[in-house]
Amino acid sequence: MSTLYRKYRPQKFSDLVEQKHLVKTLQNEISGDKIAHAYLFSGPRGVGKTTLARLFAKAVNCQNRKHGEYEPCDECSSCLEISASRNIDVIEIDAASHTGVDNVRENIIENAQFKPTKSKYKVFIIDEVHMLSTSAFNALLKTLEEPPSHAVFILATTEPQKIPATIISRCQRFNFKKINFDSLIKRLEDIAEQEKIKVDESVLRKVAAKSDGCMRDAESLLGQIFSSGKNKISKEEADSVLPTSQMESVADFAEAVIDKNLVAALQIIDDLAQNGISLTQFHEDLLSFWRLLLMIKNKIKTSTIYEFSDETIKNMETMAQKLTEKEIMSFADSTLKRLIFAKNCPLAQLPLELLAVELIEDESENETTKEPQKPKKNIVEIKKEEETKKPEVKKTSEETPIVPPKKTSAKIVSFEEINEKWPEVMSKINEKSPSLLFVVKMADLIEASDNILTLSLPYDFHQKKLKDSKNNEILQTIFKEIFGETLQLNCSVAEKPLNTEINDLAADFGGQVI
Repeated sequence: MSTLYRKYRPQKFSDLVEQKHLVKTLQNEISGDKIAHAYLFSGPRGVGKTTLARLFAKAVNCQNRKHGEYEPCDECSSCLEISASRNIDVIEIDAASHTGVDNVRENIIENAQFKPTKSKYKVFIIDEVHMLSTSAFNALLKTLEEPPSHAVFILATTEPQKIPATIISRCQRFNFKKINFDSLIKRLEDIAEQEKIKVDESVLRKVAAKSDGCMRDAESLLGQIFSSGKNKISKEEADSVLPTSQMESVADFAEAVIDKNLVAALQIIDDLAQNGISLTQFHEDLLSFWRLLLMIKNKIKTSTIYEFSDETIKNMETMAQKLTEKEIMSFADSTLKRLIFAKNCPLAQLPLELLAVELIEDESENETTKEPQKPKKNIVEIKKEEETKKPEVKKTSEETPIVPPKKTSAKIVSFEEINEKWPEVMSKINEKSPSLLFVVKMADLIEASDNILTLSLPYDFHQKKLKDSKNNEILQTIFKEIFGETLQLNCSVAEKPLNTEINDLAADFGGQVI
C-alpha cells in the first residue's frame, strides 16, 4: 500500500480540506488572471502549504483552463506532469539543504531569467525558506524586487518570524491554520471508505487527536494502522500499532495526587523510570494535563481529550469537579517550577517524586492545619489583656528568681562522624518516613558545631518540611538512636529567583519570558 498522504494528496481545489479563506483568494486571482509574482505560505507543518503551492502551479499552467475558471483540468500534459513532479517549469527547492547563496544563484536567480519551456509560468516553490542564509536572502531579494514577468515564487515556511521583513514585504502573505478536528475525522473516514476498510470511530478520533491538526500526520498514522492488512480495524488492534502515549499514566498520576495517595503516585513514577520512559516528557505531559482539566472545568471543548479512553475521560470530568480552578492552577504552577528544576537534576525521577510529595502533603497539611478565623480584637482590648497578664515568676523564700539550669550535652557529635553515618541516617529515615527522605536527599551537609548541624537546601519548600514538628521529631529520634544525641538543625536556602528559572526554561525553547 502506497503512503496515504501521497496517494490522496488533493489534485484540485475542491479536494482541499480547510484553508477556505486562503483558497478563495487564490481562486479569484487565477480566474481573473491577476497573478502576483511572489507568495508567502506560512503555518504549521502538514496543513497543506506545499499541496496548495502545487495546485496553484497546476492551475496557472493548465492548458485547458479558460478565463474565469480556476480549477485545473487534471488531464492536459502540463497538469499530469506537475502531478507526477516531472514538469521542468515547476521547480521545487528544499531550502533546508540549499541554504547557501551559490545554490540560490544557480537554482533560482539564473534559472528564473530563462522563459518556461512549454508552460505559461515558471513556478519556484521554495520549502522551509526560513533556512536560507542571510546572503542567500539578499541575493533572492534582488530577483523579488524585479522579477521576470514569467516567474512566480511561492515561499513556504513554518517559521515566518525568521524571514527578513524586506522579503515579506515583496510577497502576498497567506497564513495557514491547523486542520479542524471534525474536518480531520471526515477526511479519515473518506480515505477508509475508499480503501474499503472499516475502522472503529474511537480509532479515528484517537488518530485525529494525536495528529494535533496536522493532516499529513493523521494520514500517516492511518496508513500505519492499515498496514496490518485487515479489512476491519478495532480499537485494540489500532492501539498495538499507534505510538504509545503516556497520557493514561499521566491521568493515573494526577488522580493519585488529587486523592492524596502518595504511595500510588510514587509507584507510577518508579514504573515509568524502570520501563525507560522519558520522565521529562511525562513531566511536560502532566503540565498539559492540568491545562486540560481547566478546560474541562470550564466546559471548553478541545480535541486533545480524545487521546484518552472513554473511561479516563469520565474520570477526568470527576477530577475536574473535585478541584477548584485555583487548585488546578496551583498544581500547574508547582509542576512548572519542578520542570524547571528537572532540567539540571542528575536524578531524572527525583523532581517528579518531590512534586508528588509537595502536592499531596501540602494539600493534606492545609486541610489539617486550617483553624477557624479568630475575631479581631481592638487596641483597647489588647492593652487590657497585656496589663492583666503578668509574667508568673517562681521565687525562693529569699525572693530570688529560679533560673532553669542550662542543658549541657553529654557528647559533642563531630562533623566527621555525621558525614560517616549519614547513609545510616538516610536508611532510618526511609524506614520511618519515605516522603521525608525525598526532602532530606536534597540537603547538603555544610558544617556541625556544638551539636548544631547546618544544612543547605535548594528551595524554601524543603526548609519548611524539615521545620515541620512531626518531621523534626522523626529526625531527632533517629539522631538520638544513631549518634546518642539530638542535633539542632540550622537550614539555609540557596534558591534562585523564580524569574531567572523561568527564563532558563524559556531559553531551552528558544525564547525569554522576562
